[in-house]
Formats: sequence, C-alpha cells, structure tokens
Amino acid sequence: MKFDRKLAPAGLAGVVAAALSIAAAGSFPGSAAAAEVDGPKVRWLVSLWGARRGFTEGVEGLKDYLAEKTGGRFELSLEYGGVLSDPKENIDGLQLGAFEAATICAYYHPEKTPATMGLSLAFLPMTDFDAQVRAYTAFLAHPAIREEWAKWNAVPVMSALMPNYEVMGRGTPPETADEWDGLRINASAGHAVLMEALGAVPSTMPAPDLYNSLERGVIDGIAYPYTYAFVAYRFHELSDWVTDGWNLGTIQCTVAANRDAYDALPPQYRALLDEAVPAAYAHQIEAYAAADAENEKLFAEQGLTRIPATPGIREVLDAAAQPSWQAWIDDVTARGYPGQELFDLIISEAADAQPGE
Repeated sequence: MKFDRKLAPAGLAGVVAAALSIAAAGSFPGSAAAAEVDGPKVRWLVSLWGARRGFTEGVEGLKDYLAEKTGGRFELSLEYGGVLSDPKENIDGLQLGAFEAATICAYYHPEKTPATMGLSLAFLPMTDFDAQVRAYTAFLAHPAIREEWAKWNAVPVMSALMPNYEVMGRGTPPETADEWDGLRINASAGHAVLMEALGAVPSTMPAPDLYNSLERGVIDGIAYPYTYAFVAYRFHELSDWVTDGWNLGTIQCTVAANRDAYDALPPQYRALLDEAVPAAYAHQIEAYAAADAENEKLFAEQGLTRIPATPGIREVLDAAAQPSWQAWIDDVTARGYPGQELFDLIISEAADAQPGE
C-alpha cells in the first residue's frame, strides 16, 4: 500500500473558487426568491456544542439555504452550547430521536462508527477543501457507510469541514523530534498516532474542556484545526508556540439527521436538503478564509514561535502514517466492512481533486 502524499496545501483563494464552482448550479442564501419550494412547516432541532465558529459555518449555511428556498418553512434551529446533549452523546440522542439532527465526531466514540473513522486517519491526502468535499461525499454515500449510520437510526447529510491540523502549546518550543518526548498533547484519531510516534502522550478531551486543561498544565499542547479552532477557543491566549506547515491531516465530523425525521420530510424537502449541501460547503470555506486572514495577523502580533517540520520530524510522522492506515483496514475488515475498498475510495477521490490529475 503505497501513496505519495502531497504536503503542500492549495492556495486559499483557489479553494474558495473551487467550492463556489461546486455550488454554481444553485443559488446561495440571499439571492433566491422566497418560497421557491412549497411545503409544510418543519422545524428541526440541531444539537451542537461550543459557540458559532468556522466548524459550524457549514450547518449555518445549510440552515440559511433551506430557509431562503422555503420562505422559512423548513427551519433548522441550531442549538449551541451542548444544551441538547454532550457532544460525545449526540449520536445516542440522534438514535433516540431526542433531536432531529446533530454534528457527530466519530473520534469521540470510535467503536460506535468504526468504518466512518477511516476519514480521520493520519496524513490522508486531503490537503485542501476540494479534496475533502470529494472524498467525504463519496465515502458517506457508500452503502457500507450508510448501513453503519442506519444502525444509529441516522442518515449522513454532509460533513463539517475542518482545515488541516497543527499543534499549539505552552512552554519551551519543541523544535526537534526528541523535544516532543513526554509532552502531553490533546490529539484525536490519526493525530494521536502521529503524536505517539514523536514520543508525546496523547489524550482526547471535548473542546470545551481544553482551555482550562492547558491553563492548569494538565496538557502541554493541542492538535486542532488551523487557524480557526485555536482562536475560537482562545488557546492562543495561553500559548507560546505553534507548528508551522506540518499539515497533520484533518478529522471528519458528520452532520447527520435522525432517520425518522428524515423519512418524514416531504420529497421536495429531501431533494432540497441534498441541493443545499454544495452551497453550505462554499459558505463554510469562505468563512475559513476570512478567519485565517485575521488570525494570522493575531498570531504574528502575539509573537508565537513558529516550529517548522524538520526532516527528522517529517520522517517520524511519515513512518507512522501508513501502518495506521493498514491497521484500520484490517480492523474494519474483521468487523465485516470492506476496509480496503473504503480506503481506496478515499485515496482515489482525493487524488482526483488535485489540480492536473
């Protein structure tokens, strides 16, 4: 199983243009006439956590699109702050019908959706949002993945896009591979594999718990999406350093609907939900671009030490990634899923999204 991983991310302007071209066949919230799609009044509660931020702009865009097209008759009520459920329990609440939709991160409970965890493997070749959209869309539509979500009485709607991860932390900047040894780093899924390869000690905590943990010295650093998540949770206020261009890969989270609520939608609303997804992705990508421009200025003003990936560090990370891919393939295959087929689907879709390929 060989793969030449492209580490250089695409230009942000190009990413936004690509995402907007995906949505070009439709219109975006604000440009359409009211009530283009007739139907009954439907209100879905959507379980989210934290505050509105880059991670949630996709579902914000979805909400706006549906409201615009139906004249407000198909409403997504976005419930932030974990008021409906703890983020680790969103999938259980969705199964029970406690709410109609939720954002669900498989890495919070990998045993519940092990096949979907394939999208959160270390160093996957999704260094830009176009590759993410292509790979996620094809993967979530695969019959084996639909069946996995059906066990939780759920239907995947779209992904909550996240940028590639970097690590931000306190204390002496770990500028060589040896200096990572023993550092306590909050890292999930494939990122935990990479941190372990450097000798760091990974742990996984819900986002709302991380600020206090970093402040109290329970952890030394946090692997999170760059740049928005560090500012959204104010981690930069406590930090002294940040990795620069490591492109550790990303983690996939799914916006899913309760199956009963989804099936109860009139056909025109189900079709509209599918139509809304490209515009929602485009909205989220634009939001990330705007946030990055402001956050990079903020990091520079704060004087964070930038830590490039030395050849020694890159060698350690590369060596850890492919065995973790094979371990996942073997694990889900043993559970009855087509592991190699699913992995090949991710790689092929991501590769097809690369310019010139």
